[in-house]
Amino acid sequence: MRIPIKIVDRFIIRQYLTTFFFILGMVLVICLMVDFVEKIDEFIEKDPPMHEILFDYYINFLFYWGNLLAPVCVCLAVIFFTSRMAGRSEIVPLLSSGVSFYRLLVPYVLTSIFLAGIAFGLKSYIIPDSTAVRVEFEYKYLKKRRISSNKNVHKKVAPDTFVYMNYFNERTGEGHLFSLERIVDGEIQTKIDARRAVWVDSTQSWQLRKVQVHEFDGVKERLSFHQTLDTTFLLTPDDIFIKEQKAETMRLPALLEYIRLEEMRGSDILEELYIERHRRYADPVASIILTLIAFAMSSRKSRGGVALQIGLGLLLSFIYIAVLYVGQAMVSDDFPAWAAVWMPNILYFPIALLLLYLAPK
Repeated sequence: MRIPIKIVDRFIIRQYLTTFFFILGMVLVICLMVDFVEKIDEFIEKDPPMHEILFDYYINFLFYWGNLLAPVCVCLAVIFFTSRMAGRSEIVPLLSSGVSFYRLLVPYVLTSIFLAGIAFGLKSYIIPDSTAVRVEFEYKYLKKRRISSNKNVHKKVAPDTFVYMNYFNERTGEGHLFSLERIVDGEIQTKIDARRAVWVDSTQSWQLRKVQVHEFDGVKERLSFHQTLDTTFLLTPDDIFIKEQKAETMRLPALLEYIRLEEMRGSDILEELYIERHRRYADPVASIILTLIAFAMSSRKSRGGVALQIGLGLLLSFIYIAVLYVGQAMVSDDFPAWAAVWMPNILYFPIALLLLYLAPK
């Protein structure tokens, strides 16, 4: 008797989703317990309110790690329930009844695309907000230090304009030994030096104090002095003090705009921003590729049983993560961020196609 394929599709989709969320839930519980044991001394020392621990830290902790570990859990889920189906000889009758091996793959692909879409939405719009809350909790209670670039500040604030400060005091909002240079066609046109540059929050502008303005016209120079001078340029104290994980706390549109501004400024954190931008797109795609590999690996009965196949799935997943982080560490002018982030997908996709080609044979 031929089994209606739509019933099989619904069965596979249901098995895929329930197994995935079960494995993800178990992994997150383990992560939560390990993190709590690691931080319990700091919780006791700092004594944060319980509702902040639960809702500001751990709820957002689960969002972050859930999205990060989703591709691994996808791979394990597909291997687990598909190898069980193969072990119980549930796949062979389907193939014998005329269902194509690749037609059987359709519900897997559709479900993985569905999960990838959810992951992209979460990673682009929901998780950045939750990460911002979690990071703020960490700064407040867990002895986490911000990474600051408050000494020898060099920033490109326009295509032809550069700013320098010897030191910026975050508490007072004052920069010391300020200098602004406008350079056109390799020649300096204007140079402004000030003893202090004070950020005025109410007007979102800078007030320069004890100012010297140098204006150049060829070999001629005009010099003027000012006690104070109000000015604006594309630089705020938040741009000087770079918080750790700042890119991860930005929604996708804000991240893209921030990258545009930093490109114009000539920022030294562009590589970090490029990595985060590409990960927003590459990580969800990993779920689809790992689904293809997991299906090809587990759709045939194995002598080693489910345990061996799950072990292979774990190995593949951890190799994927290792390649991702090794690639990110290699980012440089000769090895762009897009190549580092997409490298695991670029390597694994041909492997997936090869395994799918060999599996029916």
